[in-house]
Amino acid sequence: MQYALILASTLGSLGVYASPAPAPGPMVTPAPQRLAARADLPASSGSSALADVYTVAAGGSFDGGMVMYDRGVDCTGQAEGGDSDAVFQVEEGGSLSNVIIGPNQIEGVHCQGACTLTNVWWSAVCEDAFTVKNQDAGDTTYINGGGAFAADDKVVQHNGAGTVSISGFAVETFGKLYRSCGNCDSMYERHVIMDDITASGGSELAGINSNYGDTATFTNIVVSDVGDICVEYEGNDTGDEPTKISSGPSDYCLYDDSDIST
Repeated sequence: MQYALILASTLGSLGVYASPAPAPGPMVTPAPQRLAARADLPASSGSSALADVYTVAAGGSFDGGMVMYDRGVDCTGQAEGGDSDAVFQVEEGGSLSNVIIGPNQIEGVHCQGACTLTNVWWSAVCEDAFTVKNQDAGDTTYINGGGAFAADDKVVQHNGAGTVSISGFAVETFGKLYRSCGNCDSMYERHVIMDDITASGGSELAGINSNYGDTATFTNIVVSDVGDICVEYEGNDTGDEPTKISSGPSDYCLYDDSDIST
């Protein structure tokens, strides 16, 4: 309780509702001056390296007050980490808002069921920025606002079923903004909806598995130096590398020229 009071005094108000304050760890410290050089990344109100993954309880909410959180560890590149390596884990129905994920982490945010992210930013993506680990068919996870920088591969990884809706999001220097898992042990029909996206310096906005019935819908997209808007793959549940089928508008990649601008 004493830690929570000190943290609340430092940040003003975290806006924590149904979940407790983060586990004790390094105190929030003033944001380093180097962040000022990155105009597109919001200024942080401080920084905190969490000793353990911070879990937002099912149905709970956490407002980070624009503090930069990470785990205080070096990124291990594209070696996949587990739930315990994430900065935040959001349980089903939970929401995370006004957070900056710092660079010193292996996994960013994991979602264990339909969840909502609002104004969440990644200063530098390690393995993945955000992973929908589990989700039921018919459910939707929402990513509203925010952005991500410097992703060697994927920003949003969709392993569960259902839909991911991404709106008002900015991404710069990335491999794929969204990828429906191409070779998970359990494969599902998945859908992504993108609206009001600004993307620069990337390979593809969405990779989907059309053989499983995936779809990707795009509106109000602004791109610069992006290779493909939508790529269809033939996914599998054997662990093999998925095969690229095609790219461009189709019955699965749903957009036309008026939806994309440069």
